[in-house]
This record gives sequence, structure tokens and C-alpha cells, in this order.
Amino acid sequence: MLNVSAVEPKKEELIKVNGHDEKELLYEWLEALLLKFDIDGMVYSQFEISSISAKSNPLTLQAKVKGEKYDRRKHGVKEEIKGITYHLMQIDKTPKRVTVRFVLDL
Repeated sequence: MLNVSAVEPKKEELIKVNGHDEKELLYEWLEALLLKFDIDGMVYSQFEISSISAKSNPLTLQAKVKGEKYDRRKHGVKEEIKGITYHLMQIDKTPKRVTVRFVLDL
């Protein structure tokens, strides 16, 4: 979408999303970030997930994100993302790492 290395962590926000399973939780997280860009013009460079509840239904994810208002001259333009998809979505877990894979609609 943009040059994320140019995004300064000037403003901190709390984002909370819910999902019935891990894939929906990932989808909702990505969708929340995309909506923050589309509606509020915000871009982020730092993400700190403070909690993921594995015991409640729906699952919840809470995170602090840091960024600033989008500036086309400063952040550039790469690809426009139209939406998040479930197509080929994977969440692979090992004892030391979680790897996620998802496809974006461009």
C-alpha cells in the first residue's frame, strides 16, 4: 500500500476486534486496519498485540497501534487494497512461531 518505513508512530490507538475462530479474528484485525486507512486516513508502523482471548466466544484481540495521518508525498503509493479475503487463509502454529498467510483483494 505504502512505504511503511516512512510512517512515524505519532499517535497511539487501541483496536479491539472479535471473531468466532482464529481465521475470522485475523480477518477482522486486517479489516479494522484497512478501515482505519479508508475512513480515518490513518497508517500504522508499530503494532503491539496486548491480548488474544482463547477462552471466550467470540475470541477477542486487543492491540495498540501507532502511526499517523496518511500523506501521499511522505508515505508514497504502491497498491490499493480493496478488501480482505478468506481465500487461501492459513494460520500455522509451532511452539516458537505463528505464521499467517492471507490474500488481499487489489
